[in-house]
Amino acid sequence: MKNVQIKKLYITFLVVMAVAGLSFNGSTNAAEFTYNGDTGPAYWWELDAEWGACAGTALDARQSPVNIKHAKVDKRLKRLDLQTYPTTINIFNNGHAIEQHYEDTGSSIYFEGREYELQQFHFHTLSEHAVKGERGSMELHAVFLEPESGDNLVVGMLFDISKKNNAFLQTLIDAGLPEKNGDETVTNDLIDLADVLTNTSSYYTYAGSLTTPPCSENVTWVVLKEQAKFTMAQFQSFRRILGNDFRPLQDLNGREVRMTRGKRSHRHHDDDHDDD
Repeated sequence: MKNVQIKKLYITFLVVMAVAGLSFNGSTNAAEFTYNGDTGPAYWWELDAEWGACAGTALDARQSPVNIKHAKVDKRLKRLDLQTYPTTINIFNNGHAIEQHYEDTGSSIYFEGREYELQQFHFHTLSEHAVKGERGSMELHAVFLEPESGDNLVVGMLFDISKKNNAFLQTLIDAGLPEKNGDETVTNDLIDLADVLTNTSSYYTYAGSLTTPPCSENVTWVVLKEQAKFTMAQFQSFRRILGNDFRPLQDLNGREVRMTRGKRSHRHHDDDHDDD
């Protein structure tokens, strides 16, 4: 039943994509991007001279998101060395996502010999990544930055609709999700990113890009295998604001997806080589 719901939502997205010039946030200005029509993903590379990577046509292109279909166990991968600290709610609508500021808290992640500082997290509906062709209902991206290089590490986590209320998301909803481009919600309520993440010892990782312009190919992706739970009502709270703010899946172009040996998404059985 859940898979049918996701497929129906995806079909709705394809229909909307076919309607040129309509955007969930009403913006069609030049040099601004949307998720449909003449300013949608297929045309991002034409909108700005610095967005050429969005075309994804280079032989060695490493664009994101991807369909995680084949992954190999890498025994060197361990539980994420992640340290987060609470911060007050400071969420804003940038016209493309609902984003929570998180810089200057001392929160960081140490991954494969490099340290990245947490900058923000934001949401996409539906999910951007897929696992064996199946998208989640929503995806959280926690964006970390290595100051010296300017490279990013992004932790992605998919959400699955269930009867279980998500307390972390409800805190944001109760604070008041910013509904229009430029709106901001600031409260003294404390939140901690760690409270929403699932199993940080079980994940996929690959070399990719930003999923929005300029689509810079300097991102290490870490996608948690275990999906978080939230209710249909919580999903609708985000979806009515975000609409369809997810980029189509990109070709892997021979890139390797590695994974930990551990629990996968509840929908799949784990094995040493995640293959069809």
